Amino acid sequence: GGEPGLPGELDGWTVPHELPLHTRILRRRPDVRCVVHAHPRRTVAADLAGLTLEPLVGAYDIPGSALVAGGIPVYPRSVLVASDALGDEVADRLGGHAAALLRGHGVAVTGASVPEAVLRAVSIDEIAHLCLLVASAGGRPRAIDAADRAELPDLGGGLNLDTAWRHELARLPGTPHPPPGRGDPRGVALSDHITSSDHITSSDHITS
Repeated sequence: GGEPGLPGELDGWTVPHELPLHTRILRRRPDVRCVVHAHPRRTVAADLAGLTLEPLVGAYDIPGSALVAGGIPVYPRSVLVASDALGDEVADRLGGHAAALLRGHGVAVTGASVPEAVLRAVSIDEIAHLCLLVASAGGRPRAIDAADRAELPDLGGGLNLDTAWRHELARLPGTPHPPPGRGDPRGVALSDHITSSDHITSSDHITS
C-alpha cells in the first residue's frame, strides 16, 4: 500500500541494501507496522562478549525489562541481509519476538509504530550497556526476581510511548531541551542513537 510520492520527494533516494530484512519480517508479521534495523555498538559488544541480555532492571525501565524477559533471539550470521533468502532467515529466527540480535552486525526491532520500535531499540541498547557495566565490574548480569517483575505495572501507552517519545525527540539537536528537573525517564536519549557514531551509523534504517 502507501501513497505515491510528491514530485521530487524521492530525488536522490535509493533503496537500502538491506531492504529484504524489513520486507520479509513485515510479510510474516501482520502485527508489525515498523521494523528498525540499527547497529548499536554496545548491543553488538554485549552479544560478542557472550552476555545474554537479562531483565536485570525493574522500575528503571519497565517496558524494556518486559521486552528482554520475553527473550531476544540471536541470528548467528554476520552478513549483509541483502536477499530475500537471508531476510527469511532473520524472520525465522525472530519468530514472534519483538526483536532479534544480529551477531556482529546489529539489531532488528519491531513495533506497531515508529515510536514503539525505536523506543524498544533504545531500551535494548541501554540494557546491553548495563550488562556490559556489570560484567566489567566483575559481576554477572542476573535477572531481577520474578516476583518483583510481576509487580511492575503497565504504565500504559500514554507514558510508555507518548511521553517517552516526546522526551526523546526533545533531546535531538536543534530541539529545545526539556525543562530543568525533568530527568530522562528511560535512562537513555534517542539523540545518542541517531547522532552518535558510537551507537548508530548512517546505514541504519527504519521501514514502516
